[in-house]
Amino acid sequence: MLGVLIASLAFARDVFDWQVGAETAAPSATPTGVPVADSSTGSGPASSPQSAPSAAVRLDTLPVEAGAANLVKLPRPLADRPEYERAIVIGCPTNAGADNQREVAFRVQRRFLDLNATVRPHFPSPDDREGVVIVHAQVAIRNADGTVSRVNRGQQFDARMDTPRGLVADLDGADELILRVECEFPGGSVVFTDATVSRG
Repeated sequence: MLGVLIASLAFARDVFDWQVGAETAAPSATPTGVPVADSSTGSGPASSPQSAPSAAVRLDTLPVEAGAANLVKLPRPLADRPEYERAIVIGCPTNAGADNQREVAFRVQRRFLDLNATVRPHFPSPDDREGVVIVHAQVAIRNADGTVSRVNRGQQFDARMDTPRGLVADLDGADELILRVECEFPGGSVVFTDATVSRG
């Protein structure tokens, strides 16, 4: 009887030792050497960065608010020249009576800060090749009381066919950009190349 009791106690001890050993030797749920992401720091797959929008926008992509009838086609002798690609062309006035300037207004809606363009006059007559054009870059600003203020922000006074000139204007706060041209001789055109507005 005593032998049976001793055998039972030995068996129980062996079972207890096996259970404790199994729990102690259980492998960790995370394999050794594998980093664990910390959810509190937002770890995880990195999102691809979004491309920043271009700061410069071509002026010819903006809506024309007024003066669309003053826009003309690029003169044929200039059509195949790469520097005139996507040019904006305003026809010269007749210089008869009150027709001494032409304007085109573009909608900018206070979204842009600067205008940059190159002014390239064109006169088809050989006698007029030395003709000078005058360009004003004005902005229209709608005030809180409903009135509209027009302010001159840039000008170019001495562009000729053989000497194109740069035009720069500040568009900060502008609702519209107005390009106003005056020509020494009628029958010509004022060509704006590389015309862009910038968000800064």
